[in-house]
Amino acid sequence: MSGREERRRLAYRWLRRGVSKAEVARRLGVAWRTVWVWDKRRLAEGPRSWREHQHPGPARRLTAEQRKKLQKILLEGARTHGYETDLWTLKRMAEVIKDEFGVEYTESGAWRLLRDMGYSAQVPLPRALERDERYIRQWVREEWPKIQTRARRTGATILFLDESCQQSFPNVRRTWAPEGSRPEMRYRQGNRLKLNLISAVSPDGALFFDIHEESIDGMRVLWFLEQLLEEVEGRLMVIWDNGRIHRSVEVKTFLWEHRKRLETRRFPPYAPELDPDEQVWSVLKYQRLANWCPKTEEEIRAGVERELRSMQAHPELVASFIRHSDPSFT
Repeated sequence: MSGREERRRLAYRWLRRGVSKAEVARRLGVAWRTVWVWDKRRLAEGPRSWREHQHPGPARRLTAEQRKKLQKILLEGARTHGYETDLWTLKRMAEVIKDEFGVEYTESGAWRLLRDMGYSAQVPLPRALERDERYIRQWVREEWPKIQTRARRTGATILFLDESCQQSFPNVRRTWAPEGSRPEMRYRQGNRLKLNLISAVSPDGALFFDIHEESIDGMRVLWFLEQLLEEVEGRLMVIWDNGRIHRSVEVKTFLWEHRKRLETRRFPPYAPELDPDEQVWSVLKYQRLANWCPKTEEEIRAGVERELRSMQAHPELVASFIRHSDPSFT
């Protein structure tokens, strides 16, 4: 029962007992006219009319069936309905609603409609056309459990490995600024700085990394594998993508020479979201170093190493990357 209903119920009780409207107003701390309106409503609608009236609001302009069809249209994509790109704007939505159902919506009305249907504006996740979705599902369902079983049986530590780079060009993200005053970021446009990175993460949150000014090639992958063998005791099970550098002669030779301690497995092609190590780069670039414009080689190296060591000191954060990449990894 709301506070308004409680006051109105008390007023009804006192009015039935003959208490004056002025006295009721004084007791409840409301205007005399309010009590007068309540009494008029009591006499017209009955003793239970102290309850709040239901206000259903305006009727929906699209029926349930039309909304269901609109949902199907949204999922089919904008290109299916004559637009050049798969971008649903409010203007396009209003046009489609008018063409399909003969109902006119303003852009703000289309926004409210979409919100009411449970939709929100989101950035699409790019997917390669070459992806084999069936094989990816099969890998998660069948191959990953086999890898886990193999690692447990041999006592191997699983490590997810990946390469990336950090440039002096900023990864631009939204930031707060005075209204009407868009902030500026000054960065090196001509001779951009670049660092090449390689890292590996374990399910328990360990993070290993190396930084190179030169491009990551087979030999540098080999050096990093040597580092892992030195820092991690026992057998290793490295899971990585099918990159060319992972198939280089140097790496293949190294793997053969260290086959008693080191095994490798590959992720499905074009499925970077399965690799928890990708989250290291995402957090580094788009959270910790977002809107960052280093001016010198020393600055970019110091910043990258500082943030990677900070993540290294928080294994609970690194372990969360495993859960984020795919529920099957938990």
